[in-house]
Amino acid sequence: MPQIGTLIRQMIKAGKDVLIEFKEFKSNRSLAQNKLMWKWNQEIAEHLRDHFGQENSSQDVHEVLVRKRFGLKVIQFGNEDPILVRKRTRKLSMKEFAEYLNWVDMYSAEYLQLTLSRPEDIYLQAIYGDRK
Repeated sequence: MPQIGTLIRQMIKAGKDVLIEFKEFKSNRSLAQNKLMWKWNQEIAEHLRDHFGQENSSQDVHEVLVRKRFGLKVIQFGNEDPILVRKRTRKLSMKEFAEYLNWVDMYSAEYLQLTLSRPEDIYLQAIYGDRK
C-alpha cells in the first residue's frame, strides 16, 4: 500500500488531477459458479435434444435462460431501429449469480422436468460460496 501514497504524491507534484475512490469490494461470479452454469447449460441442451428433438448449443441455452430470467433492454440509437439486448451475467455479483443458478435449477425441474446434476467439487461452492 505505501506505493499508492507515493504514486499519488508524484502525480500531484506533476500537476496531474487525481481521483481517489474507496468502495466495498464485491466479487463477480466465481469460477465454480461459471463452471456450474456451463455444465448445466450443456445438460439442458442435451435434455432438449433427447426429449424434444431440439438441437441447441449450451450458448443457445444460456441466451434463452438469461433472457427469460432478466428480460431484455431496448436501446434506441438515433433514427435507427431499436436494438434488444440482454443482461450480461459476467457483471452479476456472487450472490446475484447464486440466485440465478438457483432459478435455473428450479426452472429446469418445473418446466423441463429435468433434475440438474450437483457435482461435489463445485456445487456447494457455486451456490453457497466459500464458508471459511
